[in-house]
Amino acid sequence: MKNTKKKNLYFNIGMSVVLLLAIYFVITNAFNYLTLSEDKYGSYYWSRVNWVFPHVVFGVIAILVGPFQFSNKLRTKYLIFHRRMGYVYLFSILLGSIAGMVLSLTSKVNLTYKMGLFFLAVAWLLTSGSALFFILRRKITQHKEWMIRSYVVTFAFVFFRLSADIMHYYEIAERSDINALMSWACWAVPLLFLEPILQYRKTIKKRIRK
Repeated sequence: MKNTKKKNLYFNIGMSVVLLLAIYFVITNAFNYLTLSEDKYGSYYWSRVNWVFPHVVFGVIAILVGPFQFSNKLRTKYLIFHRRMGYVYLFSILLGSIAGMVLSLTSKVNLTYKMGLFFLAVAWLLTSGSALFFILRRKITQHKEWMIRSYVVTFAFVFFRLSADIMHYYEIAERSDINALMSWACWAVPLLFLEPILQYRKTIKKRIRK
């Protein structure tokens, strides 16, 4: 019981931190693009507003809805609500990733940056699609794992902005180099570190069952 309570406490603290960072990102970065005006967007993004706006809107929905999908209490007591919010999350990612692909391919920044963002959108679509694939086949464990991967990729937008801002502040490198680096690092690095954790959890659970 004590271990379970500790795990729940750590989980709640972790999700609270994630949600607070997500809200901070939305307020400081995303809100600017919810107002449809050239003054807010700037000429570079305004020319692609038809893709930027849905990418931002559906990205914000996914970022804010995602953490609640990991709540055991919500899933247990309000299963129907959990499922509906899950479909909202996945539908938002579908539309957000398509817009993201278009934006990456029409970007005028260097090729490294363009491809990093393009494959970020691909990873976003594939991890989320895999989560849907497994839940439709009632493979709950696999579904949970892919949902974790999916939200790690969703959170990449927050990780990109926070990390890039810190590096810009300390003038670690040129802005273009930092953005090119983070276009890959914001999703590839978190997934790289996540995978051993997921596999370790599997191993521990198997030992406990034996």
